[in-house]
Amino acid sequence: MTFFAQYAHSPLLIYSIVATMMFLSSFGLPLPEEVTIVALGLMVHMGKYPDQYPPPPGISVQPLNLYTAMAVCFFSIMVSDSIVYWVGRKFGASPLVHKLFRKFLGEHSLEKSRTMIHKHRFLVPAIFRFTPGVRFPGHLSCGMMGISIWTFLAADGLAALISVPTQVYLFATYGEVILSTIKQIKHYALIIALIAVAIFIVVKLKQKVFGKKDPVPEAEV
Repeated sequence: MTFFAQYAHSPLLIYSIVATMMFLSSFGLPLPEEVTIVALGLMVHMGKYPDQYPPPPGISVQPLNLYTAMAVCFFSIMVSDSIVYWVGRKFGASPLVHKLFRKFLGEHSLEKSRTMIHKHRFLVPAIFRFTPGVRFPGHLSCGMMGISIWTFLAADGLAALISVPTQVYLFATYGEVILSTIKQIKHYALIIALIAVAIFIVVKLKQKVFGKKDPVPEAEV
């Protein structure tokens, strides 16, 4: 929270970072865009209360604007997703590029994307937005398989318009409740995380120690 507070009064910097993170998320960065959205919403909330979350010394109080934050998030996502679509539309037909796509993304991801496109042609851009691990290859496949740009923009834009501004608004408006809840449960969350890690280590060790089978002796002739 201290880390976020020191940037809650630097709008241009934050909006630039948000746009960059959304671009990277659209291109497969293994960090959900929701992380960026939640952080932005919390910083909007902190910027409204400089007495509780004071900026570092020497920085003028210039809080983030809620509606500007919503717009930056939404348009950053739409531009980034459209670029991914365009890359698939422009270069997907090339055998060499198509082969690179398959090698980089994996056969399973591309085939899963194509199956979804065949079943739900109009809705797939919106479905891909809420499907972890398939968003980048999915939007790429939309371009490669010739889905209309207007269909893509309508479906993807509707999904983003519903989810993105709503999340920013909720975290910006009810940030105090959310932050207090985080403070209350963080110790329990840490304990749960440590238990999960311990279980994972025990399972892996058990598999390593007891999972090996003795070689079957060759039959004597």
